[in-house]
Amino acid sequence: MATSPARAAGVGLFVLAAIALFGVAVFMIGDRHQAFAKKFVVYTEFARVTGLQAGAVIRVSGARGGEVTDVAPPTQPAGRFRVRMEVTEDLHQLVRADSVASIETEGLVGGSYLSIASGSAQAPQAPPESTLRSEEPFDIGDLLQQMNTTVVKLNTTIDEMRGEIDETINGIQETVGNANTLITDVAGQVQSASVSAAKAGSDLAAMSADLRAGRGTLGKLLTDDELYTRVTRIASNTESLTTDAKGLVADARTAINQLNGPNGPVAGLSENVGRTLDDARVAMSGLAENMDALRHNFLVRGFFESRGYFDLAQITPAEYRGGALTDAGWSPVRVWLEADRLFETGSATEDPTLSADGRRRLDSALAPYLDRLSASVLMIEGFTPSGTRDEQYVVSRARAAAVRAYLIDRFHLQPRATGAIALGDQSPGAPAASGNGRARSPWDGIALAVYMRTRI
Repeated sequence: MATSPARAAGVGLFVLAAIALFGVAVFMIGDRHQAFAKKFVVYTEFARVTGLQAGAVIRVSGARGGEVTDVAPPTQPAGRFRVRMEVTEDLHQLVRADSVASIETEGLVGGSYLSIASGSAQAPQAPPESTLRSEEPFDIGDLLQQMNTTVVKLNTTIDEMRGEIDETINGIQETVGNANTLITDVAGQVQSASVSAAKAGSDLAAMSADLRAGRGTLGKLLTDDELYTRVTRIASNTESLTTDAKGLVADARTAINQLNGPNGPVAGLSENVGRTLDDARVAMSGLAENMDALRHNFLVRGFFESRGYFDLAQITPAEYRGGALTDAGWSPVRVWLEADRLFETGSATEDPTLSADGRRRLDSALAPYLDRLSASVLMIEGFTPSGTRDEQYVVSRARAAAVRAYLIDRFHLQPRATGAIALGDQSPGAPAASGNGRARSPWDGIALAVYMRTRI
């Protein structure tokens, strides 16, 4: 059947319109990714990349200026990640030799991007293929851990200071008591002196005739008005001194009562410090609850699960053995290490110490997986065949915790993606021990389990 000219023209116009729309779409996509812009290549290096991946956006002074094309892992544990960047030539005048590159996050849970700060006007433009200085990324997990340590130290300091204040108050009370006793003794002695003076007056009455006449040296002294005035002044001063001392004791008692009272400065200081610490604990608890709720929200739960954002510390040994990680789409690769090759001989079983050879073995065992740890989960499994069930838990937990602390500090691993689990004497799949021709179960040592995503 022949096709009419009008139908053929309609089909031709439809094909031309589709080709035009396809060309516009290709141009818009290429323009969005700056595929047609002229670019130059620079590099930078980081000790840890905190989720930065190839294809991440580059912003120069806040303006979109290219993308990350490659993140090369270090060749050795002490090395640094080398990041290759393609920056548009239009922003080359802002990228100077003293510009600093840093890894930033878009919002609270957004993706990572690489920011390049504008350099100084005195510095020359960064030449192509040069390496820019870098600033290590900030980790909120480290901040929360430091805040928790600071609160513990502050609580300890307040407790110590409270004990010293109590000792000081007790010392003041003892001093005031001693002063009160001394003044009471002095008052008794003054009263005794007054009685003795009255008795002496009666004895002197018999001598009054001779004294009034002023005969002899003693008569001249007693009839001297100036001597009488001086004696009166001394008595008056003694009475004033006794009164002032009693007032001083009363004032000291009042000050101590106010200091120890419910409205005193000591109670106010302790109450204010305690209230501040309670507020800090509430704020940290609220932040942890908000982050936990966000991780379970159905809108962003997939993002967190794909990146390994969950609390490894909340996984029990029973849940771990039951496949808490493998059911979520993670597949483990294990490296088994014996305890007598990791820890120093004679170290306490509940507080093991890594030997120099043990640290080298851990570095060598984890080195093949360093380039994949940013998108993986590392679990340190602790084992021991000796002792009762509770003793096995304590020893295997201590071994796993010691290895975890060393690896986080050595390779700057993310604490939230690095866990420790106590598995006691249950170690299915353990390899043969050194010098043993058959499989060894239970295992005596630890296993590094690197969980990698097998499905999305």
